[in-house]
Amino acid sequence: MKKMALFGILSLALVMGLGGCNKTEQAGPRVAVVDAGKVFQESAPGKAGVAYLEKISMSAQEEFKAIQTEAEKDNSQESMMKMQRVLGDIQQRMNSEQQLVIGKLNEAFRKVLDAYLAERKLDVILPSDQVMSFGPSADVTNDIIAAMNKETVVYESEDVVPAAPEAVPAAEEAAAKQDEAAQPASEAPAAPAAEEKKE
Repeated sequence: MKKMALFGILSLALVMGLGGCNKTEQAGPRVAVVDAGKVFQESAPGKAGVAYLEKISMSAQEEFKAIQTEAEKDNSQESMMKMQRVLGDIQQRMNSEQQLVIGKLNEAFRKVLDAYLAERKLDVILPSDQVMSFGPSADVTNDIIAAMNKETVVYESEDVVPAAPEAVPAAEEAAAKQDEAAQPASEAPAAPAAEEKKE
């Protein structure tokens, strides 16, 4: 009888001890991990960003091929220099577009992470590639992908400054002035002749 009572007390103490451990664990920081690379590759905004860059890249390649063909036909130093300038412009434009896509994706990703952290009352979300070990329940990548799929991310460059509408007329005006300056002196003065007729 004494043994049974002792066993009951020990069991009760063990359960209470385990209960205390669980409370301590729950009081600790709540941590989740996410695979950012997978989010960018598999989410709708990530796929749209890749498609946008591919479209820009194809357009740039066509532009370069046209200049390259022209330069090969002409085969002059001026044409080669023009081709190099165009290539430099294309590379700069592609870098700018990549930065645009990365910036917008990161902005949406940060927004989703912050909302998820607040909703799930987490303390921190870590990148999975920087964590040495974690259990499957800590991985929230699929949840983040699902949340990203609800985000609308527009890549068509309203951010990219379009060519100023005044630029074309200004260029035409400058070309017209050059043509006037290039006219021979014999063709230029028509006004004095009209004045002589008045006399």
